[in-house]
Amino acid sequence: MATVVDRVPETLCDDDFRRVAALIKEQCGINIVFGKKALLEGRLRKRVRALGFPTCSDYCDFLFSSSGREQELAAMIDAITTNTTNFFREPLHFTFLVNSALPELIRMNGAGTTRKLNVWSAACSTGEEPYTLAMVISEFASTLPRFDWGILATDLSSKVLETAKMGVFRNEQIEPIPMKLRMKYLLKSRFADSESVRMTPEIRDRIAFRRLNLMSGVAKLKDEMDVIFCRNVIIYFDRPTQERIVCSLYDRLIPGGYLFMGHAESLMHIPLQMTYESASIYRKTRE
Repeated sequence: MATVVDRVPETLCDDDFRRVAALIKEQCGINIVFGKKALLEGRLRKRVRALGFPTCSDYCDFLFSSSGREQELAAMIDAITTNTTNFFREPLHFTFLVNSALPELIRMNGAGTTRKLNVWSAACSTGEEPYTLAMVISEFASTLPRFDWGILATDLSSKVLETAKMGVFRNEQIEPIPMKLRMKYLLKSRFADSESVRMTPEIRDRIAFRRLNLMSGVAKLKDEMDVIFCRNVIIYFDRPTQERIVCSLYDRLIPGGYLFMGHAESLMHIPLQMTYESASIYRKTRE
């Protein structure tokens, strides 16, 4: 391994940019255009420094070697993946879920009552989305005896999944959570000066965290899903990749199941048998 240096060249040459961008597109579908070159440089620079390479070019040579692919590829993808999230993001989605989607799924096929309700957070990042889902579904379930449910939470980044599994959040991160839910589902630290809280075991045990690449891993899922949250994800892909991912999500939905997308995303250009239910909420047509 190279010797750690104090200064790393700021630029990534065009050839290295093209081959790294192509590798990222191949591995996870993210389309990094040349206009995002500075952003990619900034993300890669952290790995260059961490591994002690003198230049970005040296790092790229290692990345594309056989040992580099094996040792560094996952860490590089972690470094370039954007992970922006917060509790109760796009809050109307959660209102629709408990007021409309869940009652309809129970009426339609007994989801949660005669069989387990399956919910998937398809790009869970550091966990705010699946924990929000767990809290609101737990509240809904408290009104129904023996309501059975579970959440699958997946992400491409192993690093953020490790954070999500812990269920530990800083006080400023939990500000969007209503006080009633904080009191019920968050545990205070034993230390008076601590600035973090943790989700209760009741909530953590309902969520199964798993690494999954939306480009290649969706077909490997065993369970069909009643509800899928895949919000603010496909905006990072080109149109063919968007269609491929959305079609794979569609295949995992039960007939009559719900797909929640981000407000900046639309399925209008993708020919699927889905109805538009509300803002960025779609429902698979029943067969």
